[in-house]
Amino acid sequence: MSTASARLSRKLDLLVPALATPGRLVHEAPNAAELAPRLLAETSYLTLAMVPLMETALERARELAPDDPVAAGLAEYLERHIPEELHGGAPGRAALDDLEALGIDTVALRESSPPPKTAAFIGTLCFWIWQRHPVAILGFLALEAYHPHEPSVERLIETTGLPRAGFRQLILHARLDPYHAQELHRVIDTLPLDPEHEQLMGTVGLLAMEALTSAGLDAVADRRAAALAAAH
Repeated sequence: MSTASARLSRKLDLLVPALATPGRLVHEAPNAAELAPRLLAETSYLTLAMVPLMETALERARELAPDDPVAAGLAEYLERHIPEELHGGAPGRAALDDLEALGIDTVALRESSPPPKTAAFIGTLCFWIWQRHPVAILGFLALEAYHPHEPSVERLIETTGLPRAGFRQLILHARLDPYHAQELHRVIDTLPLDPEHEQLMGTVGLLAMEALTSAGLDAVADRRAAALAAAH
């Protein structure tokens, strides 16, 4: 009998080839040193939104917890996981430090609008957390199972010649996300989920992957991100 986490993974696996495309294009491009910072900048909006979205889900889960065992279990998990994603600093600060090391104007980044599909995803997820169920956040966090691989990051550093300091978070998540994904799957499989919960998580996960892929392709195509990158 399949588990809830396995059913979720089967849905998300369908979009893995598309999700990997922007990174593959950067690796293969002759101007990889120019494209890599743009890719990381365009996809950083979801990274920067992760902790605030988890905090929103935690707030809602705590409200529902007295009468909702799924919300109660979710709150316990988020209380543990949010500090793990902070890495000892302010939300998103470590990611911004890496982008600055790559020459990205992070002030302009924070003041600019996210890519359209990213903005739509964040707004939709916030709505579903409050109006449907905060377990929706687990569909977003399921992307931790599709983490960067350390050899690929190392190859990108070598290929581009960019400062290693700009890839610290990628390397860190390549090492930590396999464990985070295992813990997330364990939590999903211990929650008393019903089919509506599973459908919600699956929809959120697919939308998150679509938003991340779209932002990455925009960066590679230089539709938005060039304005955020300093001259190299």
